[in-house]
Amino acid sequence: MTPDLEYEILDKIAVSADGIGSGSLLLHLQDLELGTSQATVGRVLRLLDHRGLTARVSNKGRVLTPAGRHHLKDLHHKERLRSWADAALRETKPTTQAEILLVLEALCCVESRLAALAAEHATPQQLDRMRKALSEQRCRLRSASRGKVQGLEFHELVARAADNRYLKSACEMIWSWNKTVHDLWTEADLIIGRSSYPDHVRVLAAIENRDPGAAHLAMEAHFAVFIRGLKGRFRESLSRTVRARQPRAARRAAVRSRTVSGRPASR
Repeated sequence: MTPDLEYEILDKIAVSADGIGSGSLLLHLQDLELGTSQATVGRVLRLLDHRGLTARVSNKGRVLTPAGRHHLKDLHHKERLRSWADAALRETKPTTQAEILLVLEALCCVESRLAALAAEHATPQQLDRMRKALSEQRCRLRSASRGKVQGLEFHELVARAADNRYLKSACEMIWSWNKTVHDLWTEADLIIGRSSYPDHVRVLAAIENRDPGAAHLAMEAHFAVFIRGLKGRFRESLSRTVRARQPRAARRAAVRSRTVSGRPASR
């Protein structure tokens, strides 16, 4: 099931107080030009039923359950963030893109060194705080916050454990120079499509093993994944695929507007 398909189906069911059937949902998805079929819609609805997000209402179709409304609220939040990320990437000029990549490369060097030093100097108490931060990040991965606060906290804990105030200050100074870089890093999972949690686990394992070289490489690889993904998104922002998303977004808004006004959406 694609995220767009799940989101659009749940969003449409949410505005249908008396329930909506699979046929009407299929027409709605076709209006949005989301290529799908009756069989696919039926399969998605059964999965949503199984997850407790939707429920049948007699022969009228389906409505959202309380769990479904809560899940849709989280999806709305993610959709707004995804739209922000798309807009930020589209509006970033090539010269600014190059500057962002330079900042990230500098941060990669500094934070990789901090991770190596943390492997040498981290105290048992500092290691416990890192473990706690990652445990909380893992628990929040499926929440609206997606564990991003705990992910940022982990980086801060590693920097403190390095016990080098000059490198830590240098890192903080570089982050403070460019708010766009910080914002993109904070929403990294939306931009590159994967959580930072597995990378953090590898960094922590190397620090726990008191292996500075492995800690350096693990943090370096963590940044490399984001830098590589961001470069891809910059290229994508100039491609035909991304440009084609704008008309679809406009059609989506128009369809929803007609739905709210009570007029049926034309095909």
